[in-house]
Amino acid sequence: MKLYKNRSLTAIRGSLMAFESPNFRVLWAGRASSNMARSMRVFLRAWMVWEITDSPFLLGFVTSSLSWPMLIMPFIGGFLADKIDRRFLVKITESLLVLLWGAVAALIVFDLIEWWHFLVSSVLSGIIQSIGRPGHQALLGSIVDKEHLSNATAWDNVADTWPRVAGPAIGAILIGVIGSGWEGILFASTAFMQLFTAVTLFFLKWDPVEQRAKQKGSGERSSFFDGFKYLWNEKVLLGLVCIGVAFAMIGGAAGFMLPIFADAMLGEGATGLGYLMTVSTLGGAAGAVAVVSLSNAGNRGYILLSVAILNTGLLIAFSKSEVFVLTMFLVFGMGLAQVMFRAMRMVAMQILTPDDLRGRVMSFQTTIQGMTWIGVMILGGIAEILKRPEGLDLGMIKLGGGIASGVADTILISGIAYGLVSLLCFLVFPSLRKFQ
Repeated sequence: MKLYKNRSLTAIRGSLMAFESPNFRVLWAGRASSNMARSMRVFLRAWMVWEITDSPFLLGFVTSSLSWPMLIMPFIGGFLADKIDRRFLVKITESLLVLLWGAVAALIVFDLIEWWHFLVSSVLSGIIQSIGRPGHQALLGSIVDKEHLSNATAWDNVADTWPRVAGPAIGAILIGVIGSGWEGILFASTAFMQLFTAVTLFFLKWDPVEQRAKQKGSGERSSFFDGFKYLWNEKVLLGLVCIGVAFAMIGGAAGFMLPIFADAMLGEGATGLGYLMTVSTLGGAAGAVAVVSLSNAGNRGYILLSVAILNTGLLIAFSKSEVFVLTMFLVFGMGLAQVMFRAMRMVAMQILTPDDLRGRVMSFQTTIQGMTWIGVMILGGIAEILKRPEGLDLGMIKLGGGIASGVADTILISGIAYGLVSLLCFLVFPSLRKFQ
């Protein structure tokens, strides 16, 4: 029994090793606060745009606008993260977000808000975050020892995932508690959370001169394109980016069809959608914790391949499920597998990237996240074709034929395509499978 307890304590200490760094504790607290604010804003912004416009198109248009700058701007942010003081860069971006969302809160409080204010603020937020996120990832790699980097990255993913569960729930509870005028108060609270994040950055013990010396010691590369060159020559990293693109545009984009699936396929309406979204976020939270326990495991490549195969099987099964309870279990598994896949990729990229290129290489991760809306548009177009009564007749195979069948077949196509592309990536990059 004593031996068992000692092993358990050792395992717990091992899973928390990143928190031995005071700098990481400070950065993690700020990261959790920032992500909580962001998840609440996504919930509040969507609700208010719908309330103001009563337009599904404008709701989707505004929601996607956050991702538009993420196709280009992260590369600029990554270059800056490798050229200037990383803490200064993140302090500036977090402070700009405080001002931005404080201004939106003021517009709401004084009843001056229009739907296009959310569009403009979302695009500006996307630009700021696209520059700041590579800086944050680069900063993370600078404040912890290399042997703790995988654990720190896994915990950073927890700070990104868990607020997605808590943020909307807290927002919904506070709406009931506050009553009239809740919009301005809650938006102002997200600005204060952002302010807390900005303040925490001033408590980091940081020596930019020492950091520059460390970067030069690792062979500093100063060109904007050095990140692209390094990625092209490092096949494991290139493979990680390729499977990330496949996930963002095919495997992860199918989740946007949950509302249609819950209504047209399962007949459960808004209540059923609420349950599905809840179990999806809970699955994601569980996946984030699972990555922490696997942060120091070997055979990372084969674990990543297994998670990709699991996600493929779950997507295909989900597309065929007509039983609500079974669908809930499948959606929970999809949330778990997708967060594990994304987090394990990020851990691997952090480990493989030299410090002087960390900002530029990690900028690819932010860009990949911004590609999800492209996948949403592609799958939405396929679903639009397949939902027609005549469907799509391919000779021996007929797809769609009504809303329910069209959505189900679209998800089936995305699952099969994601699985094939993922397997192709692991075949083209054999070093990706063997990565430890």
